Amino acid sequence: MTSSFAAAVTTYDAAAQPQRLAAMQLVAEAHRCITAGESCSADVLPTCLLDLGCGTGLATRLWLDQLQASGQPVPDQVLLVDQAAAMVERARAVVAERHGAVTGLVLDAFQPEAVAVLAPQLPLNGSRLLLSSYALQWSPTPLTVLQQVWAPWLRAGDWLALAVPDAGSFQVLRRALAAAELPSHLLKLPDQEALSGPVAQRALASQFLWVAGGSFANGVPVPSALAYLRHFALIGARPQRSPYSRIQLVRLRRCLDQQLSVGTAELDYHSTWMLLRRR
Repeated sequence: MTSSFAAAVTTYDAAAQPQRLAAMQLVAEAHRCITAGESCSADVLPTCLLDLGCGTGLATRLWLDQLQASGQPVPDQVLLVDQAAAMVERARAVVAERHGAVTGLVLDAFQPEAVAVLAPQLPLNGSRLLLSSYALQWSPTPLTVLQQVWAPWLRAGDWLALAVPDAGSFQVLRRALAAAELPSHLLKLPDQEALSGPVAQRALASQFLWVAGGSFANGVPVPSALAYLRHFALIGARPQRSPYSRIQLVRLRRCLDQQLSVGTAELDYHSTWMLLRRR
């Protein structure tokens, strides 16, 4: 599975209900942990919010809404980063409707070269929250990205809040592909243990303090195989040309409808989240 998010800029928000649920959970957990045991005064909360792989700015909107609902100060700077220019433009516009103007930057935040590009955009003073919901799964080496690219953007005491769809997602579709005797072209999603288990925590320990983490199901009901598969097109997460023939697609839809009929008819997302603090 590949992505074409720029083409989905107008359809993403309506279709991205699992993504919204994941971002809501991440924001709630991050806010709870960051403010736990504190007076929640202005100096407790990060003064710079950096949203990597921002898409339409969903996670940023939820974070700012959370602060607003809690009567807490919003960050002095909000920086939205995505490699799709159309998404950055959309995110800036939507965030501005409720929270005022924010900065956007078109950048591939997985590449080492991005470190030098983004660093001058960050404020010298205050604390930072790097927020990323449903972006890091697109990197084949997520831990390396955290260590070599994202960590340099944070200073001691800064926060990193992250959520990704994990390997527990789309089991219904995988069973349907097997039943239809078709190869899987699904993106290889991070394994929860590999991303946040003891080995991963040790790999990150020199740069990050592990604060909290976990996993949760964030599937949503779907009425049919067609709706299940169409979701990926509406969020921009499918190839421009199908890897399957028309006959194969008919067979896949039939098998997927069968799978949905014998269990919960659900677009079955499953997510891993974690909150880290820079050493």
